[in-house]
Amino acid sequence: MDQIPDFYQPHYCRRTAIRIIKAKPGHYGLPEFHFDADFFLEVVNDPHFCYETDNEIIIYVDHTELTDACLATCSFDTENKYEISAILCEKQSLFFENRNGVISFNFEISGLTGPTRTLYVHTILRDPGLTLRIEQNHIGRRAGKYREGDYPATQILAANHYMFAMREMLYALDLPQYLNRNHLGYLLILGFETNNEIHTDYPPHWHLIYRWPTHAGSPAPHIYLAPDGKMSHSTCYFDFSHGANRDYKAGEWCPFVDPYGHNVCAIRVNTDGGMSITKPMSEIYTMGPYSPENGVTIYKNETAVGSIFTENDTETGKFKVTWKNIGNSAFRNGYTETVDYDPLTGAIRNISK
Repeated sequence: MDQIPDFYQPHYCRRTAIRIIKAKPGHYGLPEFHFDADFFLEVVNDPHFCYETDNEIIIYVDHTELTDACLATCSFDTENKYEISAILCEKQSLFFENRNGVISFNFEISGLTGPTRTLYVHTILRDPGLTLRIEQNHIGRRAGKYREGDYPATQILAANHYMFAMREMLYALDLPQYLNRNHLGYLLILGFETNNEIHTDYPPHWHLIYRWPTHAGSPAPHIYLAPDGKMSHSTCYFDFSHGANRDYKAGEWCPFVDPYGHNVCAIRVNTDGGMSITKPMSEIYTMGPYSPENGVTIYKNETAVGSIFTENDTETGKFKVTWKNIGNSAFRNGYTETVDYDPLTGAIRNISK
């Protein structure tokens, strides 16, 4: 008998993640979890949904979707092998008690819909027409395809540099301002995350997405990174268009059009590992490949105009970006911007320039 596709089936349950943060890194083994709720709720019995990293223990629960003051209770025994410093669910820090090594806490599932956001550790910066999201990766949270092997520290640094270099080039091209003025959506710059067993986000890459006002159909290039941090190629996907994508090799332009078919801009991964961007009737702006010593240099028509350098301390939650303009009036004046964020959630605590 023919089956209706899974994505058309009604869903009455939700899968919610909980993060348990250890005071000291180490692998101590998964405890046995006990849950009590006045509605359907159970642990997901799958190693992708219940696992331990160096810094954390992650568990997912399936539960009924309910709307009003629905609390569940969880308890587990650490056997006094380790201390717990925090417990988070849906980016909220939960109160917990420790009674001779037995941890207990309540968590609310009221009104939760859509994919769980517990594992997101994102710092989000927004200006009209442009949103930039920094994925705050930490080796102690590595999971999924990043659990084993060499940790992609170089690619993470490179992606951060490329994201902020692209921000300066977009402003110089007046693209965020143009999209915002004309209500044509916005540009979205993303990195990649290494801490999610389900969203593997692999191999290392970053994104420059042109998000249409209707979302569906938005071009979403994934720009892939070699082990030395250089860009190698890109693949453009289209939001909500299942299976629609196109690969762009180095040296090949990837065009962006608005929902009405008008050209907005085009990007190209270059054969040296950098990237160029242009728009109709405009110059070509280029970022060179990432260098650990010098960051990323930006060029206008092959003439250097400035450089970007970023630093990130994911232990304390401090991200710093420095833009040095060497005299080109098309670009913003030089600055140093420091973002103070919660290292467990990525939420911004302060921004200073």
